[in-house]
Amino acid sequence: MNNSAHETQAGEDHQKALRHLTLEGLILSNQELVLNLELRTATLFYNTPEGKQTMVEQQQFSPNGMLVLVPLLRAYPKYCHHEDLIASLFSLPLDEAYQQMRVMPSPTIRALRRAISSLPARLRAFGWRVRSIRGAGYLIEALPAEQAPAATP
Repeated sequence: MNNSAHETQAGEDHQKALRHLTLEGLILSNQELVLNLELRTATLFYNTPEGKQTMVEQQQFSPNGMLVLVPLLRAYPKYCHHEDLIASLFSLPLDEAYQQMRVMPSPTIRALRRAISSLPARLRAFGWRVRSIRGAGYLIEALPAEQAPAATP
């Protein structure tokens, strides 16, 4: 698939909480990120040429951290709009999130910033960072090479 972010969801109940992502440009082509929404974990796997999977990194996120991480990863490589993040954080339809931004911008953005602030330490382990796009949203991107942790397959 040519998409930068490819997501699949299994249909069985025990698999519904798992999201499999291939994030072209953010992770290697032989890697896969698996989000476990119930456990609030992100696990990066390396797929060997022999077909075996090896865990490279795993991080657990706060409840609100996971609520904003999912739309950030879905939006990759583009930025995720404030309204999309707020809709996910507060479990609102997009039009209600937009309205909340208009009616109560300061408390809404403050809550979003708190949720986003829980991400950097965890994302750093994957070699990523979250960057604010002033007045628009947030973006996940790879850390510059000199700041990234040592890569291990």
